[in-house]
Order: sequence, then structure tokens, then C-alpha cells
Amino acid sequence: MENLKRLYVKAGLFLAIALCPIYISMWYNQHILASIFLTLMSSLSFYFVIKLLKSNTKLKNELRKNLYIDLNTKLPNRLKLLKDNKKLDPNIDSTLIIINIDSFQNTNNFYGHNFGDKFLKVIGEWLSNNLPPVEASLYKFEADIYAILIRVPFSEYNLKKYLKKISMKITKDRIICDDVEVDTTLSIGAHQGKKSLLKLASIACKEAKNKRLSYMIYDKSSHKEAEYHHNMTMNHTLKEALAKDYVVPFFQPILNLRTNEIEKFETLMRIKKENGNYYVPAEFLEVAKHSKIYSKLSMSLIQKAFETFQISSSGFSINLSYLDMTNIVTTTFIIEKLEEFNVGPWVIFEILESDGIENYEAIAKFIDQVKSYGAKIAIDDFGAGYSNFERLTELRVDFIKIDGSLIKNIHQNEETKIIVKTIVNFAKELNIKTIAEYVHSNEVLMCVNEIGIDYAQGFYIGKPHPELPTNAQ
Repeated sequence: MENLKRLYVKAGLFLAIALCPIYISMWYNQHILASIFLTLMSSLSFYFVIKLLKSNTKLKNELRKNLYIDLNTKLPNRLKLLKDNKKLDPNIDSTLIIINIDSFQNTNNFYGHNFGDKFLKVIGEWLSNNLPPVEASLYKFEADIYAILIRVPFSEYNLKKYLKKISMKITKDRIICDDVEVDTTLSIGAHQGKKSLLKLASIACKEAKNKRLSYMIYDKSSHKEAEYHHNMTMNHTLKEALAKDYVVPFFQPILNLRTNEIEKFETLMRIKKENGNYYVPAEFLEVAKHSKIYSKLSMSLIQKAFETFQISSSGFSINLSYLDMTNIVTTTFIIEKLEEFNVGPWVIFEILESDGIENYEAIAKFIDQVKSYGAKIAIDDFGAGYSNFERLTELRVDFIKIDGSLIKNIHQNEETKIIVKTIVNFAKELNIKTIAEYVHSNEVLMCVNEIGIDYAQGFYIGKPHPELPTNAQ
């Protein structure tokens, strides 16, 4: 590029200098001399034009070359792999290996980006020196991802042997960058086949990383491709639901076993389908939690629940996950809505006990805030997780919802009944109310009533419904 700029400057100076003697010759009527200068200038101009064309061709070739090269490591990039992939023999199974450096972001943050770039070069060189013993090409993708393409037949046995070898070797070799030794491990995914190499190898790599395995070969019988397709489709569906206001609150009644009246309702999330049916949380919640959509769904449900119960005499509860209570945007939204709708004394925030709370200080702070508005706290799914009794007092819990796994067969299982009795007696000592979930029959209802549980919830009491009963409004 710099050479081309210099050439343009030279051409401009040449024209400026060459025109001067022609102009002077014409001024003094020296037409022959002017013709000589003009011929000379034309020849030199032709020379410069040819040189410019050659420079442009060279520049285009350089740009084309750089399009397929990772500028940091000088290795072929993702675009080059996609180009090479089109040239693969359709009759031969090829192998693609995707390699991801574990904890690279930590290394990059700790030592700085310049060190990170050098470290990526070091890993690139290490991989180049440890390629499979067959015809193979190394590529550098974005961030800390590399790929190895094997165009020739490579047995699954040899592939496993190779993946195991490099996984172990990189932990034993001294990986040194700028005199700093960096402990390095890799997450590796591979796929062998005639199509979808990049997609399926990437899926295997993500699985290896999620399961903390050194490597994983894509299992055609695992249906992971269908699962990833479902997740992508559901993610799009959830975005559409927010845009079209398809987040719908359903309300399930909670029976007071002392008064035999419906006293509260649990607010449950549903996503409306185009055909008028609904997605239940089991179909979309995990997808939502792994995207930025989750907090928006939570806030939409909270808004609608507050609007509904602002004009109702009944109490209501809303499930909050650990993600909700540690997300500053969501917690700020909740506080703002408590002030706006003034429903604090009627709302119960249900904390999922099975979530496994890690930051109790953040949760305790949130609980203090909402309790200052009169809100109450329930532990949901109690008995499904670690059932930490000690934390109940720290979190200032008002209700314990006993998990359905302990309730559904309580009328037939004496051991389960003893466990539930223990929870109920402990709760009474702390002045905490208990709610039995999954009450699906009269037999179960009679049993939980006999044990001394305060409230019952389940299909026998009432199924979730998008409308509140008339007497609850």
C-alpha cells in the first residue's frame, strides 16, 4: 500500500515537471521541441501506467492473500477452511478437529492482550509441531480457537489415539511465552464424515468444554445436532414472544388447610404459541437461562403479575432464580415495581432451593430490600437440593414449599412421611409456614393435612390457568 502511494506521488511530480518545458516551448513557438517533450512525456506516462497496473494487481493479490490469513499467527483462517472444505472429496470421510484453549481469557486478562497475542502464536507453533501423522492442515479461527483438517481417511482408533496424545502432551510440555511458563489444557471436539464437519466438530468441542473433558468425538447417535437446532429455534421463539407480548402469566391456587380457602396463587410463566397453545417452562427455561433473554422474560412476568394482583385481594407468589436475584437490572426493576404498584404485603418471592445459592450475601441484601416493602420469602423445591436448614434463618424465610418428589407418594411411603414430618416440625419451631407441592389426590391431601402442613398446592387443588377465579379478583 505504501509503495503504491509513493508511485502515485512520483507520477504527479513527473506530470508537473514534464508539463513545464512543453508549456515554455509552446510559449516561444518552439513546436518541434514541444513535440519532442510531448513524445517523451507520453512514453514515460505509458511506463508509469503499466507500473501502476502491476502495482494494483500485486495489491489485489496481497489483499486476497490476507483475506484467508490470521494476521497474528499467519495461519490460514476460518474463511480458508470454508474454501478448502468445498474442495474435499465427497466420496471420502474427512476429519475436522476443533481445539479451544481452556482459561485463555484469564491468561489474557492477567498478562495483557499483547502477551495473549504472543501466547496464541506459541500455541499455533506447538500445534504445527504436533499435527497428526497424515496429511493435515492447521487453521486459526477467531479468539482462541484452532482447527485441524485431515483430508485423507483417518480411522476412529487413530483419531482417539491422536486426541489423547495431544491432550496429555500439552500438559506435560513446558509452554513458555515471554519467559513465562503457562499451564495449558485444551478442550477438543472432532467429527468424521462427508458433510457438516464444522458444525458437528464445534458441537463436540462445546460438549467437551461443558463436561470438562479433554476431548470428544461427535456421536452420531447422540442427537446433539437436533438438540442444538432446537435450542436455536427456541431462542428465536423467545425473542419473538417478547416482541409480540406472548409472555403469559398462569395462576395456580394454593389452599389454606386451616381455613379450607384458596388464599394465594402461584404465578407461573407460559409462552403463547401462534396456534393458541402454550409452551411450559420445561420446554424453554434452560434455553432462556443460557441467553440474555432470561432476565427480560422474568421482568415481563413480574410486570404482569403486579398489574393483576394490584386489583386483587389475594396473595400471590413469583419464582425467582439465583440469576434473577444477582442481576442488578432485574433486582432494580423489582424494587421499582414494588414502589409503583404497592403490592409488597401481598407478594411472596419463591427462591429455588435446588438452584444451589453461592453468593448468600447478595441474596440476603435482596431479601432485606424486598422485605422492607412488606414482601415475604419462600424456599421452593425444599428437599430437592441440599436442604440447608441453617440458611433458612439467615435468609429470613417465611414459607417452605416442600418439593413434590417428597409429597406425591407420601400416603404410600412411611420413610418419606418421616422426612416431611421432620421438615414440618423444624419449620414450626422457626415459625415458618409450610406448603405441600404436587398434591394430586384426596389421599395425598388428607395425609399432608394430618402431618400438619399449612398449605397445599397441586392439580387436585387446581390447575394453572391464565385467568383468576372471579372471587379472587
